[in-house]
Amino acid sequence: MPSKTKQKLNVKKLTQLLDVIRDRRSVRSFDPGDRVPRETLEQIADAGRWAPSGANSQPWEICIIEDPQRVQEVASVMASQADRLNEHCKGFPHVHKKHWVHDSVAILAVFVDPRWADTYPVALEEDLDRTEYMENRSNILLVSAGAAIQNLQLATTAVGLTSAWLSGGGEPQTALELQKLLSFPSSHIPYGIVPIGWPRRKAESRWRRPIDEVVHWNGAIEANLRTQEDIDHYLAKERRHSIYKDAEARQQHLDRLPSDGEIDPVDDGNH
Repeated sequence: MPSKTKQKLNVKKLTQLLDVIRDRRSVRSFDPGDRVPRETLEQIADAGRWAPSGANSQPWEICIIEDPQRVQEVASVMASQADRLNEHCKGFPHVHKKHWVHDSVAILAVFVDPRWADTYPVALEEDLDRTEYMENRSNILLVSAGAAIQNLQLATTAVGLTSAWLSGGGEPQTALELQKLLSFPSSHIPYGIVPIGWPRRKAESRWRRPIDEVVHWNGAIEANLRTQEDIDHYLAKERRHSIYKDAEARQQHLDRLPSDGEIDPVDDGNH
């Protein structure tokens, strides 16, 4: 019998990939700089093209906006969306700081056609489909789109640029404005808007849960599962600092918290 080829793990390549993943940040601070060649932007889009998707449906269209005037037009749509968010959903101050989107060298708009969800599992019995599969088809569609957007961000990081993921494109008013501006039909929803640009500053380290709290070997570790109390505390005391502060500043904030302190005040973006 022929001998088996010796299997070898490529740990070096994994380490290189993890370096890119750890370097990725949603940096909302761009330096106006040189335009990026179309070839590079196409390579970034190609990373999105290679993302996994349910039934290999590839339900996305990736629109590369790199004409300076068109970048400003898309940025203005997203700035209007941020104004509405700031008015109706307090607690996300940096989303309101809209100047940085206008400094993008390009914006990638990921349009998704929900009709492709029909290619995912459908039960033969209508009642079973409604209870077991219908909602999951939407889940598959969204996680597929998320995989493509993640790939775009990692490719952006790898080439030395930075990006952010604006999810507000999925809101009906914003979607309608972007569809009209970019000539996409109403069947296509811009779930992901990814401004990319030259980083104005080095990205800070962001807080992540310790690996030994996140990983569950061969089954759930009950002590690691976060409770409703944990979620409530995060909303009241930690969320704003976890989103917008570096890991060290976040920890300093938590160290100063009194055990019975007041709810973390909401920053309405007007400071």
